[in-house]
Amino acid sequence: MSDNSGDVATQVANVFGGEQQLNTMNTDAKRMLADAQAGRWAVDEETGTHLRRAIEQMKERLDGIRPRIYLLQQAPKFGNDDYAKKASAHFLTAMDSDDQSLVQVFTAAVDLLTTLQQAVEIAISKYQVADDAVSETLSTFKDQEPR
Repeated sequence: MSDNSGDVATQVANVFGGEQQLNTMNTDAKRMLADAQAGRWAVDEETGTHLRRAIEQMKERLDGIRPRIYLLQQAPKFGNDDYAKKASAHFLTAMDSDDQSLVQVFTAAVDLLTTLQQAVEIAISKYQVADDAVSETLSTFKDQEPR
């Protein structure tokens, strides 16, 4: 698929800064998820709420075009002759053949947002657990009487 900004795949990818940036962001999101799961990344509820909202807004934008993506995964009805069948197969290949094709770019964007959403949820829970542990520790010191 060409890099023409009129291409829908390019437009979807450009929302995230282009195909390469989308791939990099996917890798980074997976790393963030792993860090959150391991307790190396945590975020407070307020910040997490802003992140959640941004992710939800992007997911809503993608959900708006999801039905069109589904249609692009179907063989177009060009006819029954050999040429029409070849053209139909070529169309399907163009829409879903490599990481720059529309369906793959869309899927990568959805995966990115899903991974980010999971990472944020875990990071919020880790922050709350860490905050509770610090509060408990400080409470223990507070309750001790000076000698």
